[in-house]
Amino acid sequence: MLKQLRENTKTILWVVVVAFVVSIFAVWGMNQRSGGRPEQETSVIGSVDGIELSRQMFANTFQELYNNMKVQRGEDFRLSNTESYMLSEQAWEMMIQKAIIAREIERLGITVTDNELVSFLRRNPHPTLRQMFTDEEGNFDYQAYLQALSNPDADWIELERWGRSVLPEIKLETMLSSQVHVSEKQIRDSFQRQNTRIKVRYVKVPFPDEDPPYEPAEAEIRSMYEEKREEFKAPEKRAIRMIRIEKAPTDLDELDVRERMNELRGEILEGLDFAEAARQESDDQMTAQKGGNLGFFGRGVMDSLFTETAFALESGEISEPVRTTFGYHLIRTEEKTVEEDEEKVRASHILMRVEPGYDTIDSLRTLLADLRDTIIDKGITAADDFGLEVIEPEPFVQGSFIKDHGYLPRIVNFTFNTDVGKISGTMETEQYIYIVEVIQIIGESTMPLEEVRPLLVEKIKMDRGENAALETAGELRARAVTGGDLEAAAHLFELEVTETPPFTIDSSIPGIGMGTGFAVAAYELQTGRIGPPVKVQNEWFIIEVIDRVPGEPSELASQRAAILQQLRQENVSRFLALWYEQLRKDAEIVDNRERTLN
Repeated sequence: MLKQLRENTKTILWVVVVAFVVSIFAVWGMNQRSGGRPEQETSVIGSVDGIELSRQMFANTFQELYNNMKVQRGEDFRLSNTESYMLSEQAWEMMIQKAIIAREIERLGITVTDNELVSFLRRNPHPTLRQMFTDEEGNFDYQAYLQALSNPDADWIELERWGRSVLPEIKLETMLSSQVHVSEKQIRDSFQRQNTRIKVRYVKVPFPDEDPPYEPAEAEIRSMYEEKREEFKAPEKRAIRMIRIEKAPTDLDELDVRERMNELRGEILEGLDFAEAARQESDDQMTAQKGGNLGFFGRGVMDSLFTETAFALESGEISEPVRTTFGYHLIRTEEKTVEEDEEKVRASHILMRVEPGYDTIDSLRTLLADLRDTIIDKGITAADDFGLEVIEPEPFVQGSFIKDHGYLPRIVNFTFNTDVGKISGTMETEQYIYIVEVIQIIGESTMPLEEVRPLLVEKIKMDRGENAALETAGELRARAVTGGDLEAAAHLFELEVTETPPFTIDSSIPGIGMGTGFAVAAYELQTGRIGPPVKVQNEWFIIEVIDRVPGEPSELASQRAAILQQLRQENVSRFLALWYEQLRKDAEIVDNRERTLN
């Protein structure tokens, strides 16, 4: 066991995700060895208060996140372009967080002594070592682990580095958490909120329907526009020119897929199981693991050529490759039937999509590399010399979609993190390859009246309906309080009274839902009291509490530990989040990713 451990420790500890998370403190298995590094590893992609963030740190963090996703979704999981962007943003934020926390650890003088490290490693075996030290029943063998730690011949350098990386952050978290306290009153209040059962009667007062619908006057629209002018501030926009080249398959790509399908068909005819071939080769992820089984379908459901082929085949017969808009299919008809005078067929298929091959993408990248060299010298309009169109989409704001082009986060991020006249490297999506030039920064402005007129009209109508319903609800409550009878008051307004079953503040209420202000308002009312109007979505409610059963004090003892733990976790999480948010806000963060990672 120890020989195997010595041989495998270094490799395992830096491949496995180090998932030791304490609240917001996440420690990922980055390569933190000191000493000389190749130039690529030391290239800087950003900084936090002067702490440099390297390309290699980013690559390691991204890879760890990706490995974690593969554990959850399967080894064959591949990132889409959007998922890759989102993962990149997550990796970047983790690097910022780690740098800020490292700065605070240094500022506070938090260190780790040898005795603290030994104690920590004895009490907190690395997850990988838990898997390696097991007894005959597969349980973690703690004594074997302690014995291995005491072996002077074992190489624990990587484990020590892990401990020295993790422990200061744990000590910082512990120091911060010690400032958070939970009072006895908080525990009692939380117990009652969770356990008090309430029963109410209520009247729902909907917004009235006006016939004919109300149309606001011009003066009313202009008045609201002036009142809401600050809300119609249009944020800064950027304008770009860009070249877009579709990653379209060539005739050779088409021929390659057709030939692969013919070869696969031949292997199936020679004895390869169709279902197994579908599981291994089909690009239809919805049916591949079911052996390509599509179930029964009639005419008009699938692509017309696909359907006609499936109906024309005999049971058990396999088609030649069939081309549809989805790609090439091998179709095997399983059986045919007639249901309610409609012919149906049960078929299985194997799909191979026709996508640009390596040579196609490589030639496109070569073209774009030559093109970029040219446009850096002559400007992006030099793309005309290559027979390419220069596109100028509508200006856009940060974090938004680009009209007619969709969600292109890398392009938007580049545009808002560089200067006018800068030209990007190639940026790819699943469908296209782009080169972008920033041509204008459009400052913040107020949106004109005509542009926001529909919003103003809708707002005026909504406010009118809400105010009318609120006025009705207020009158209804006043009559109910004066007369002491909610049902009689509701009858005057031709509205109904509904009675709920007993509920707690966190439970779902029939007809109301869960997590609304209704339950909170009911909890805060005394029994027999009729509360002021409560708005839930687009309706007002008048609530009367008719029964309240508080939590039994005798049950508090059994729930105290769980409530205390929950409150402490919530308070600590809130405190640490606010602490980190303020540090991040005050930090000087330089982001050069778009300039260095292309």
